[in-house]
Amino acid sequence: MPEKKNNILKFKDDKKKMNAVYIVAGVIFIIFFLYQVFKINYQPVKTQVALSKTVASTAVTDAFVVRDEYPIEASVTGTLVPLVEDGKRVASQDDVAVVFTSDDAAKAYNEMKAVKDEIEYFSSLQNKVGVQTADIIPLDERIYSACEAYSVAISKGNISSYEAYENNIRDAMTSRQLSTGTIIDPSARLGELNAKLAQLQSANIGYNTIKAPHPGYYISVADGYESTVDYKNVMSMTTSQISDLFDGSKTQKGNVDNYMGKLVDGFNWYLLCVVNYEDAVKLSIGSKAKVEFTMTTAEPINAVVAAICDTADGKTGVILKCNLMSTQYASLRTEQIRITFDEHTGFQVPNKAIREVDGQKGVFVLNGNIVKFKKINIDYSDSEMSICNNPNNENGFVELYDNIIVEGTDLYDGKILD
Repeated sequence: MPEKKNNILKFKDDKKKMNAVYIVAGVIFIIFFLYQVFKINYQPVKTQVALSKTVASTAVTDAFVVRDEYPIEASVTGTLVPLVEDGKRVASQDDVAVVFTSDDAAKAYNEMKAVKDEIEYFSSLQNKVGVQTADIIPLDERIYSACEAYSVAISKGNISSYEAYENNIRDAMTSRQLSTGTIIDPSARLGELNAKLAQLQSANIGYNTIKAPHPGYYISVADGYESTVDYKNVMSMTTSQISDLFDGSKTQKGNVDNYMGKLVDGFNWYLLCVVNYEDAVKLSIGSKAKVEFTMTTAEPINAVVAAICDTADGKTGVILKCNLMSTQYASLRTEQIRITFDEHTGFQVPNKAIREVDGQKGVFVLNGNIVKFKKINIDYSDSEMSICNNPNNENGFVELYDNIIVEGTDLYDGKILD
């Protein structure tokens, strides 16, 4: 009996020892597992990828457009129909518009013009009949491109250009039909159009033609502010005078009843605006500034800072010079604009990563497990980051997607990290 009791006690002791062994083994395994996890995730340094970034200062303000404008006076009255697009350059004595005695006469003239355009289109189509091609890929691409351009025009609200884009789509689709063997006979349609044209011409629509008195950019509408600012003296404007342009009580609108449009002489036109002094000091005469017309569909334009006026009550007048003309720009007068200036583009580098080695500013980057020192050229800096570039494309400078070391100790060029 004592022997059996001893065996039981021995078994219990062995079980306790085995449990202890299992516990120790479990602890060792957990420690080993945690060590491996730590080893996998541990990095002796922290990095940040070098990405391209642009920073800029902007200012939103009102602008008054000044052009070298000459209203066209006419001795006749009636409904004016332009013959050329606004902003298009014309020569002296070119026909720029016609004036009708009634709205019905103007409507008939526009209808006759549309019929002539249709006749021209179907006549050109007749010359393409029978021409086929085996490669329709370029034709498909032309259709896709025309549709995409039309979609962009709609999204931007360019209503005046809708008809032109619609015609481009029609031409592209018709060309594909003809090239793949589709039978199209435009002769019947041409007969109808010629008959309609003859009927319209028989009405003997009376009108007077307006000619350009001298070369320039034609604009069909005079708004009465053509003489508000003397174009020749625009560069001598003061901040107070520019501010008055936006005060309706101080800016009088002229009578436009006897004007049949106007001509803009010269290539340069100006945007007069007032900005905060803090923004004005970031500008310099001769520098470029991007201008966006926030309330219109006019495309952004790169303007040149032509003059910086005096400062009054924390405000400074700025005169921007432009030399592009289009239908959209031709209609501008008093507009809200966004000026983008002091623009810097380069690689974003955290300031805490910047080091100085042998008098050269730069950063340590991680290439594999090797630390390398790369130079930087700081173009812009604030309290947290810098915009760096390489204006001369030299070797040894930070490049796109470099892994910049932002945290690490005892770093030097060529160091190998375990």
